[in-house]
Amino acid sequence: MAKAPNEVITELHNEIFQQIDSSSDRFVEQLRALCRQPSVSAQDIGLNETAELVSGFLRETGFTVEAFSPSTGPPVVFAELASKIGRKTLVFYNHYDVQPVEPLELWKNAPFSATVEDGKVYARGASDNKGNIVSRLMAINAFLKATGTVPCNLKWAIEGEEEIGSPHFSEFITRYKERLTGDSAIWEFGGLDYEDRPLVTLGLKGMLYVEFRVQTALKDSHSAQAAVVENPAWRLVRMLDTITDEDGRILIEGWYDDVKPFTSEELEVIRAMPLEEHSIRDELGVKNFLFGLTGFEFKKAFYGNPTANIAGIWSGYTGLGHKTVLPSVAQAKMDFRLVPNQDPVKLAGKLRQHLVRHGFGDVEVNLQAENPAARTPIDAPIAKIAARAGREVFRKEPVTLVTSAASGPMHYFTNTLVLPTVAIGCNHAKSNTHAPNENQRIDVFVQGSKWIARVIEEFAKQA
Repeated sequence: MAKAPNEVITELHNEIFQQIDSSSDRFVEQLRALCRQPSVSAQDIGLNETAELVSGFLRETGFTVEAFSPSTGPPVVFAELASKIGRKTLVFYNHYDVQPVEPLELWKNAPFSATVEDGKVYARGASDNKGNIVSRLMAINAFLKATGTVPCNLKWAIEGEEEIGSPHFSEFITRYKERLTGDSAIWEFGGLDYEDRPLVTLGLKGMLYVEFRVQTALKDSHSAQAAVVENPAWRLVRMLDTITDEDGRILIEGWYDDVKPFTSEELEVIRAMPLEEHSIRDELGVKNFLFGLTGFEFKKAFYGNPTANIAGIWSGYTGLGHKTVLPSVAQAKMDFRLVPNQDPVKLAGKLRQHLVRHGFGDVEVNLQAENPAARTPIDAPIAKIAARAGREVFRKEPVTLVTSAASGPMHYFTNTLVLPTVAIGCNHAKSNTHAPNENQRIDVFVQGSKWIARVIEEFAKQA
């Protein structure tokens, strides 16, 4: 009886996979070493040290490595590895910075201890994004050990400010644009969904991140003054209330003018996607989704709607007990998720105009991050290669996502460098990314490395 396609593995595949399996313990330890090095970009902790550590791992593997230092901020690590047999070029993007660890009391182990427990490495950054860096190194190492080369040329950009909006990555792109030429790119994240199906993601939403500040007095005062002195928190709340209606639709004039809707082909892919609303609801402990969304409409909204989210709001006294104080300052942070064709710079202008129009021109607006959306066509060859390889390695039908609801600087690759870009990797739906007890499943770490290896091999064969 003929073998099923996912059972047909050549001798080379076997050798590469065996190399990955035999080296997995060493690379798990490399991941733990990387996770023990803090690298919190929001707090400027350990970034240069982590860049040096990553550079060392790359050099040990065989890459030539250099560091680009932007005007301010940590270096971008750029690495190259030439193939002796292939002419095509695949570009990787990753980041070595991580999210803050707070709230500390919710971690069951120290966030940078890289504790191994229940088949997982627990650490901030284990999943996002250090696990993917080391998993890819393991795949590349396997080729070099088995064949003495890699099937195609590899280029790799690893930055240290992704978690704060990549404010200086454009400087790197400008300087290295000619050296980043290639045929396709692999983005920094990816992995398995709640049913352990491989995910192939073709885009990201954009992002406009803003901090608002309202000041109504020179200093905090006794709350008895509230009879005659304006409270900045109330003014901030009233300002925020003008941004969306009760249904969550953004009320800023012209916000939706340039929105590019999904194509009919993209809508068919979205319709065919396995529904995970129940898994998301159960994990988050929410009873219902906004507006009673379900089924196809849930998926269209999740992946296709711009959003206006209050990420944080604070003023006055928030400690234990009570304190009767009239604050002088109130602040809020908001992230606006954007879809293709929406320009974050243009929308920032519309936001300022909106505040003036509604009587809030005195509110201070600080732009902290801005990235347009990015999307790769669903029929791009690299997307098909990634799906086939995922099916072979995980022996489950892959799920293609037209876009992720998350954001990042992918537009530099899809728009500026014109590289079809897909996101695949070794994450898992329960990795607790950005949350306490972030973890990397070791079995998915190894399988994700095999997935990357198969993509590299099949990509190199393509005419």
